[in-house]
Amino acid sequence: SPAYRFNTFIDTIQTQSHELRLNGESDLLVWQTGAFYFKEDLEVERGLYRAPPPPFLLGANGGYVNYFERSVESRSWAVFGQADVKVSDQITLVGGLRYTDDKRSALYKDYGGAIANPSNPLFNTGSVRPASLGTPLRNLTLGSAADKLTWLAGVNFKPDPDTLIYGKVSTGFKAGGFDSVGVYAPESNTAYEAGIKKNFGANAQHIFNLAGFYYDYKDLQVGVLLDTTKGAQIFNAGKATIWGIEAEANIKLSDNDTFSASVNYLNAEYNSLLTAIPVFCVGGSGCRPSGGNGELTVGNLETTPGVITQPNLAGNTPPMTPEWTITLAYDKVIPLGDMGSLTASVFSTFKSAYFGDVFNYRDSKQTAFTQTDLSLTYAPENKRFSLQGFVRNLENVRPLTYSGFTVAGPDDIYNWQFSAPRTYGVRLSFDF
Repeated sequence: SPAYRFNTFIDTIQTQSHELRLNGESDLLVWQTGAFYFKEDLEVERGLYRAPPPPFLLGANGGYVNYFERSVESRSWAVFGQADVKVSDQITLVGGLRYTDDKRSALYKDYGGAIANPSNPLFNTGSVRPASLGTPLRNLTLGSAADKLTWLAGVNFKPDPDTLIYGKVSTGFKAGGFDSVGVYAPESNTAYEAGIKKNFGANAQHIFNLAGFYYDYKDLQVGVLLDTTKGAQIFNAGKATIWGIEAEANIKLSDNDTFSASVNYLNAEYNSLLTAIPVFCVGGSGCRPSGGNGELTVGNLETTPGVITQPNLAGNTPPMTPEWTITLAYDKVIPLGDMGSLTASVFSTFKSAYFGDVFNYRDSKQTAFTQTDLSLTYAPENKRFSLQGFVRNLENVRPLTYSGFTVAGPDDIYNWQFSAPRTYGVRLSFDF
């Protein structure tokens, strides 16, 4: 007889977040201080129920193939302060500190199922007993805690009222945590940035900004789906450096014409990335790590079920990091006298090629593309409402936004997600 299955998804989330700030200023000092608190309680229930044929009466043939509960508690608090000290008419020193304390705890309960050998438990449950008994087969208690003092130091130099030259160094961290496989440590980053911001023109109506940055990541957190029965694993895989240059300009061609452009160059690379590859991902075309250039094949992966090969993917690029991003925009305002105005706008973005995952699989590579948006907006003189017609993604290209395994071994399922196709419509907005 046929099998009828139903999935149970129950999520209960309670979240609160509070921040208190106090600031002040004098002729030589601008300062602020504050405190932050975050709390989240998450209750998750998942189950796969196999029912008998219609009319779905509960009986000997019905029961949960698997059922589990997850209770996760997250707490975070921080205190911070920053001061800008004016040491001369042209030079200002900037300094700041932030202390953060993060804690997470969880209780995982696996109830097994009424059918022997429940499919894909998140951890081994041993012998199976019916979920209806209400007694978990196994409890798994997890927890993580981390605290960190991060800082900011910088200097601002204003040679004239329309020019700012700046430089700063700051540190940051991303809290660690846990999954059904294990615990992972915090991720840390040291960021360096320097640049110039310039207003020019007869009325300083034009803007030009130029900045360079360098990010140094350590204990990088990377998520990989190793085995469907275990779920995705997050672990501290290695180091990465990201540096780049950003330039942008906004030119007021006339009272009714504005042109803007930006150019971003990004060099992103894993210095070391000790990760793991789903062991069954060896036979298909495209399902092959690139070793940094998108073309190499695996060749030497261990194919024995249950054995994990751990390659070093140093040289690969992080996901969704195109080397070049260029934008162009033009806005034209057409006055209509007492009737209001029309504004015609065009915005175009070019992105060079990038990969969708840390492995840089050939089939996760997105080639370079351009997307253009158009709009025409009418607004009356009092601007109480606006009516806009628009076209998004004029070229109708659908670049990759995500790629990765959703099932790993013995049948690999690789998932791709793409952005929206060309869309067009009309939007009516009111201001109250």
